[in-house]
Amino acid sequence: MDQLVEIAEGFWNIRGSFRVAGLLDVGTQSSLAALRGGGFALLDAYAFTGEIEQQVLRHTDQGRAVRAIFHLHPFHTLHVEAVARQFPAARLYGTRRHKARSPGLRWEALETNDEALHAQFADDFAFTVPRGVDFIPTNEALHFASVLALHKASATLHVDDTLTWLNLPLLGGLKLHPTLRFALQKRAGAVSDFRSWTEELVAFCENAEHLCTAHTRALPTADRRVVDRVREAVASVSGMLARHERRHG
Repeated sequence: MDQLVEIAEGFWNIRGSFRVAGLLDVGTQSSLAALRGGGFALLDAYAFTGEIEQQVLRHTDQGRAVRAIFHLHPFHTLHVEAVARQFPAARLYGTRRHKARSPGLRWEALETNDEALHAQFADDFAFTVPRGVDFIPTNEALHFASVLALHKASATLHVDDTLTWLNLPLLGGLKLHPTLRFALQKRAGAVSDFRSWTEELVAFCENAEHLCTAHTRALPTADRRVVDRVREAVASVSGMLARHERRHG
């Protein structure tokens, strides 16, 4: 069952359904974030219906207060057009792949991985994009890279596949997406670029108090600091990065 979860004041996370091969429900997400200047932004697309839709509409003046929709993962495209119809007045921001998949929508020129867009919305969000990996790889099974968004007012980090959460003993926790080893660019300096980004990511998460990840029904537990979880996730791939670096430089 879909859920609208109030994460903190001014930030709600929608836990939605996504079935692989029509069977296994691995879940998906969208988030509603209040903007300091008034109105709201949606992070990612999920075509919520029923009671969830009614709750979102109540928060947003029947949808009229949704100012922008940010599509943050190049391969999360299933609900893009449905959400554009739900909130026709919102400005649409996506990646190059979103635009290619839905060319009939009224896309803004700036893309969600553009630094100029990050500067434009800096009052409300901080964004970061992985380096040393292909952002939109030709192999469409590699879903590592996305734009990570930190909602400043609520100290909430919204992230899709780049960081994954599995609520299992021993094997679970917060991890970097397992396709990282294949998404790393096969060139000299790629690992150096990626390590540099992970150092920035840890600093980026220093003030994060809440974490919302896709593809599990359960949200990450709040028993540990977000930055500590991220630091451990980064440390867990050090051996793989070293092997890649030895092979490619």
